[in-house]
Amino acid sequence: MYREIAIAGLGTLWVSEAGGAAARIPADGCADIILRDDELVVAGPSTRWVEARGSARLPTVGLRFAPGFAGAALAIDPTEARDRVLPASELLAKEVRERGERALRSLLVPGALREAAAMIPRELGMDLDPAQPARVDLRWIPEVSAAARREEPFARLSARLGYSERQLRRRMLHTFGYGYAALRRVLRSERARDLIGRGASLAEAAELAGYADQSHLTREFARVIGVTPSQLAAAKDSRRREQVGGANKGRGEQRQGVKKGGSKER
Repeated sequence: MYREIAIAGLGTLWVSEAGGAAARIPADGCADIILRDDELVVAGPSTRWVEARGSARLPTVGLRFAPGFAGAALAIDPTEARDRVLPASELLAKEVRERGERALRSLLVPGALREAAAMIPRELGMDLDPAQPARVDLRWIPEVSAAARREEPFARLSARLGYSERQLRRRMLHTFGYGYAALRRVLRSERARDLIGRGASLAEAAELAGYADQSHLTREFARVIGVTPSQLAAAKDSRRREQVGGANKGRGEQRQGVKKGGSKER
């Protein structure tokens, strides 16, 4: 079983029960700090799919930082961990490591998800209380993510934020761990996945998500999501057929029951 709760302005706190099989995880541009089988690891900012293993004994718990927030929260250079899973001991300072592990261990207590969500921002020094002075100015980060979602050109975004393109590119590498083109690629693939999931054809998904053509969709999608668009659509159709088959089977059994029990008088 998997549970999660959003932490406004920071990310998502999540718990996955022990015993889960390895899974292919699509890229989402986020970074996680994870406690898995008593080992603290950092899953760096993801720009391509990764294979993630489940835990053997204890629930796996983690904090998924929204794109751009992990660098400040964990006091790291996120480019060092991009598309990698590393032991926290290799990446985090001792104080940050201890705070993060303490915060995540609180999630191992049943029913503690909501309480932990209120406590973790303070543990990591990321409390967004307006009465408290901010440790790092992060206000520009959500604006970059919003601009990438609407496919705003990088030159226009840089000028609007008051940076040169070089300055903004450098700031993104220090906070997101990747550049604007990679962020747009991840968000575009997410849009296409949602469209295909809602029944759009591959040609429609390519056009509506902002790809140049269907082959462009296939190349980027497979790299980011971990399957091709055709594979995703086929899996969706298979699930739909199973659901329809199950419903038809149920109706057939009901009809047989009526025949065996006799029809009602009219």
